[in-house]
Amino acid sequence: MKNIDISFITINYNSSSFTIELINSILIQTKDIKYEIIIVDNASKYEDLNNLKEFIKEIKDIKLVENRINSGFASGNMLGVNSASGEYYFFINNDCKILNNSAKILKDFLEENNDVALVTGKVLDEKGGFSSSYKQFPHLIKELFGNSIQRIISKNKFPSNKINLQINSQVEVISGSCMFFDSNIFKQIGGFDTVFFLYCEEEDICKRVWDFGKKVYFVPNAQIYHKSGGSSSKNFEMEREFYISYYHLLDKYYFIGSKILLKFSLLIKLFFRIFKKKNGLKIFLSFMGGFSKKNSLRYLQQLRDVEE
Repeated sequence: MKNIDISFITINYNSSSFTIELINSILIQTKDIKYEIIIVDNASKYEDLNNLKEFIKEIKDIKLVENRINSGFASGNMLGVNSASGEYYFFINNDCKILNNSAKILKDFLEENNDVALVTGKVLDEKGGFSSSYKQFPHLIKELFGNSIQRIISKNKFPSNKINLQINSQVEVISGSCMFFDSNIFKQIGGFDTVFFLYCEEEDICKRVWDFGKKVYFVPNAQIYHKSGGSSSKNFEMEREFYISYYHLLDKYYFIGSKILLKFSLLIKLFFRIFKKKNGLKIFLSFMGGFSKKNSLRYLQQLRDVEE
């Protein structure tokens, strides 16, 4: 069995056209490393799944994992990990495209920096402009008073997503659309928390990397295009899902006093959004209901029948 340097892992959900573009970009741009591509299909419609199957049938080193239920981002990626044998895991959204030999760039960076376990590249938007590759964890001071005050007070001077970094830089949280992991560290920290169905997985896993004693970095020489929202639609249910995940994040990492203040801050923000946003009132009412996990999209998924 040959050694694999990198396992690309991506999720397809009724968006095979994006997945095919991602695969093509990997095949064109990735050089001088041994890699495999693992696609987890999260119970797409048969037409979409068969379109993907037809495309990949002649391509070597591609594994298609068929999930009969849409298990979301974290669980879907963990299903991909079950089939991965790479020294590094490159989790990448299927609505991304590799613009250069970014996998090797990120691999080389990790090999040269043993104190780093997780990196991302420069994520670009449709116009070639800098998109958000990194952000900060929802610290209490930041949520109450803003990024500027938080950076003045905090001993960890992590850059906000409003700063366009041009050099290799230590960051607190990276985008879930492009996460390049040392597989050994990923395994030791337990991988993605599958309680998250969608959203906030990156905040959670980046914090666990830091808590494990390793660093998270942004490496701008690696460039990736991301069609934000290409693999999911924006609606009330998706927006509510974000806050369900956000509440789980708060419950996981904050003591009662901090949680109360953070939720009070959110109350103020969501109240004023009633008058500004289309779904403002519905989201505010969901807040009053505590963004219960029982309303998660996870519980609306149905097991797909086996194709005859």
